[in-house]
Amino acid sequence: MKYIFELNHPKHYYQFKYIMQILQQQGHQILVLARDKDVLLNVLKEENIPYTIFGKHHKSMATKILGTFSLIKNYLAIARRYNPDIIVSKGSWYGTFTAKLLHHKSVIFIDSEVVTINNRFVVPICTRVITPQSFKLDYGKKHIRVAGIFEDCYLAPSVFQPDPTVIQRYNLQQPYAVLRFVGWQANHDVGRYGFTQQQKEKLVSTLSQYLTVYISSEKPLPQQLAQYQLPTPAALIHHVLSGANLYVGDSQTMSAEAALLGTPAIRSNSFVGPDDMSNFIMLQNQHNLLYNIADPERAIAQAQNLASNPQKELWQQRREQYYTQIGDINNQIVQILTTL
Repeated sequence: MKYIFELNHPKHYYQFKYIMQILQQQGHQILVLARDKDVLLNVLKEENIPYTIFGKHHKSMATKILGTFSLIKNYLAIARRYNPDIIVSKGSWYGTFTAKLLHHKSVIFIDSEVVTINNRFVVPICTRVITPQSFKLDYGKKHIRVAGIFEDCYLAPSVFQPDPTVIQRYNLQQPYAVLRFVGWQANHDVGRYGFTQQQKEKLVSTLSQYLTVYISSEKPLPQQLAQYQLPTPAALIHHVLSGANLYVGDSQTMSAEAALLGTPAIRSNSFVGPDDMSNFIMLQNQHNLLYNIADPERAIAQAQNLASNPQKELWQQRREQYYTQIGDINNQIVQILTTL
């Protein structure tokens, strides 16, 4: 069979990385379609993954709307030439719409209940919806649930082994904490927020009493925090997270990644609350791998508590218990994609 895998974010590549490898090992053909966005292309180049660009990422709402026509045009042209059996994406409107127009099957992966507008468009026209078991919404007969969450696709012990030489190679000073601050410019981030600049500075000042602090930031860091910039390439972030004693951030993805790597993790942003996403609730309430704290000041206090009372070994034990329960998510997904 022939598959298109559409990637719009580094996380998309990591999620599908081993699924694509398994499919290719089974003799299936893969075309990677990528959007020129964030550090995605850098990651693909660093990992020597052939890809085709179908368009650029636009930041303002006006340019997003105007750019949509160009993206669809490019996507249609590529899909007509390649003629895939299935288009796979993370809930992409471009992929599902193209598949519908060209009478191909489409499979979307959704793990965020809050991305309601996009899901309202893509779910009705896709062939299958795959979500984590804990996902709170129900999409009927086309809905398939899998154990665990999608970050397990690339962080399970069966596929990820931390490389301790990364810490030595980039002279990371142990013990250390990783902080992650996002840009809040995605469509689903409108009206949402994380740490303020003042709170970021307070967090760094507080944690520096106990740990070396490294910051990963979507936006350029201001002068006051520039010295804390994480020096490693984006493709090595999971090795860095695995070696950390603490993670704190307002990122969705990296919070889950740190937790699944057995690093004490704190997530703080305005998504946290009664209507929070099910994957984060599950990691906290069922597996004790993540703290979801809406109030940034409380998050800073909890970070200080974890920094002053190392709990890395406890988190590693919890990680082992988690993966013993959920099994191999990649093989579950490959089975679905090859039997549609």
